[in-house]
Amino acid sequence: MSSAIGYKCMSCGFEKEMTDKITYVCEKCNSNLEIVYDYSKIKEQATKKFFEENKNYNMFRYFHFYPLEEKTTRSPLQVGWTPLYRTESLGKKYGCPNLYIKDEGKNPSGSLKDRAGSIALAKSFEFKAKKVAGASTGNAGSSMACLCASVGISPIIFVPKTAPKAKIAQLLLYGAKVIAVNGTYDMAFDLCHDICEKYGWFNRNTGYNPFTREGKKSCSFEICEQLGWKAPDWVVVSVGDGNIISGIWKGFKDLYNVGLIDKLPKICAAQSEKSNAVVKSVKNSTLENIKIETISATTLADSISVDLPRDGIGAVKAVLESNGTCVEFSDEKILEALKEISSMTGIFTEPAGSASIAGFKELAKQGLFKEDETIVCIATGNGLKDVDSAMKVAGTPHITEPSVEEAIKVIQES
Repeated sequence: MSSAIGYKCMSCGFEKEMTDKITYVCEKCNSNLEIVYDYSKIKEQATKKFFEENKNYNMFRYFHFYPLEEKTTRSPLQVGWTPLYRTESLGKKYGCPNLYIKDEGKNPSGSLKDRAGSIALAKSFEFKAKKVAGASTGNAGSSMACLCASVGISPIIFVPKTAPKAKIAQLLLYGAKVIAVNGTYDMAFDLCHDICEKYGWFNRNTGYNPFTREGKKSCSFEICEQLGWKAPDWVVVSVGDGNIISGIWKGFKDLYNVGLIDKLPKICAAQSEKSNAVVKSVKNSTLENIKIETISATTLADSISVDLPRDGIGAVKAVLESNGTCVEFSDEKILEALKEISSMTGIFTEPAGSASIAGFKELAKQGLFKEDETIVCIATGNGLKDVDSAMKVAGTPHITEPSVEEAIKVIQES
């Protein structure tokens, strides 16, 4: 039986019991909801001994922390337990030898969004949904399509027509019905919302559906277990709509509340200066008075290009509650970080993923981190998601005739 007991509004604090009918937003103020758990029940079962004996190395090894019934239908795909690499050479370059990168590009569809999609898909079965739909800049949609394909259903995905071709290709090959909107992600989000409302479809939209955050928090569970049940000192997260960073923070709080870790990390929100609504919101907010800014996003990092952060309250709370910070930088810095992380660590990430490294670099240069501190950057998606951006910094191959002599000559001159 699930340990989830209800919903709590992230703005006004209104609480509601969980029923067999989905609730998306607060019925009092229309703000985002978070799932509330009985931590005493989780604490009895989710022990270190349990995890030592559990050989199920995917995100569902932490099933006690999810709002799911134990026998709910799930995707059979391997989601989670992605590598956490200590990248000593890159870390030492910036005075932080204990730098780790969590490589989320190893998930089935190539991004962290598979974690959210796994929980959302399972909940759609529990709620007996007629259709599953969602809006996406590409990753959330391709993730949902991938997971749905594994159980034989076809979702309806709304994307801006400017979404990268690789992500569109994934959607179509997985069998999704793809609606390319002549406009922004925010316009696709609103269109999806209106259609789901009209026809009663299950709306997977990030920052609206409270269950997506519950999947994304599993990344934090893995980080702590992979570090020997220790929380890092800092976690740097690239931010768009705010759902990943709010999920990451909730995951650490869940572990702390059941005693599996003895401290909480500081959370850093990393954003392009061309999509910096959360950075602006943090600067203009206190925990007692959170103000969410709206901007006109134009960053090349499509996965974090958002005008209005739909989980903005959760994102701002993650930074302020953790005594963390936020940082913004140019798109050129994102591309520089993409090249650096690839060449120095062998991890190939898309621009949204390398934004966390760009943020780390800026903060390291400011002297924020101590040499003995452990820092984790989350690389949210695989570089093959956006090859066009990678080619902007990759350079060109050396051309030669097909002979040994000519090839050696080119090698020596290059």
